[in-house]
Amino acid sequence: MSKHNTDEDLATPIDTHSSVGSPPTGAGAPQPLLPDIQPVITDAQRVAASTSVSGRKAVSRGTMYMAFYLWLLSGAVILSLIARRTQFFPGDKSITATLQKNRQPWLRRFFFAVSEIGFPKFAIPQTIGVAGILWALKFRLEAFFVLFTSSATLLNAIVKRVIKRPRPTQELVTVVKVINEPSFPSGHVMYYTNFYGLIIYILATNWRSGRIRNSLIGICTLLITSIGPSRIYLGAHWPSDVAAGYIYGGLWFSGIMALYLRVKAWIHPTKGKTPEVAKQLQQPGDVDD
Repeated sequence: MSKHNTDEDLATPIDTHSSVGSPPTGAGAPQPLLPDIQPVITDAQRVAASTSVSGRKAVSRGTMYMAFYLWLLSGAVILSLIARRTQFFPGDKSITATLQKNRQPWLRRFFFAVSEIGFPKFAIPQTIGVAGILWALKFRLEAFFVLFTSSATLLNAIVKRVIKRPRPTQELVTVVKVINEPSFPSGHVMYYTNFYGLIIYILATNWRSGRIRNSLIGICTLLITSIGPSRIYLGAHWPSDVAAGYIYGGLWFSGIMALYLRVKAWIHPTKGKTPEVAKQLQQPGDVDD
């Protein structure tokens, strides 16, 4: 064999697929093609940026909301003091009996569904999920604070251990689900007040009015206002437990809002530029003037 032929043989590519039915060496099972979701995320971020207000305006609007909220909350503190000093709040038994007289199936299913999503098996995934959505939309500060609303559970556990009030029993009311822990205040109400309350607050102060925004605010408001009656209807709490849940939850929520506004104002100062270390937490579309 000549050198010329040898060089041609070496230059000729080897057909690795010449054997029918024999896959190439090292080839495994075909890999599934995953859909490219980056364009969807990018488009969602664009819409979020175009429909949101500026960070500075969000701080201004949030301050007004908070002042009004604290004004409403101040009158409820007195009811909390009464509830802590009595075994039964006036009207506990009568209100529960009146509410439980309505035995329509649709109402029972509605109240059961409203309460069910407040138990950990649903509450934990939805809290992480909402925080993940906000993070993907580049509302990263808001994502952190949505996760922080879970801290209301710590306050609830402390107050329950201090008060040690027993839950309603079958001898007094109809109890749908027996829960072996103290009753005062309602943990469901505290969680809903903080989690759904912060979602309302974020939507109301960071986005312009629109169908999706207003619908989400309406749903969250319905859940907050319905969770109290649902816990009474199902025999899980006395009305005073529910009232205390709104009060303690509201107090904790006011602290979360105050901290959120403080950090938000630091990221979006009225005068000057955003600190370099905080620029990653700026809202999408925001730039320094």
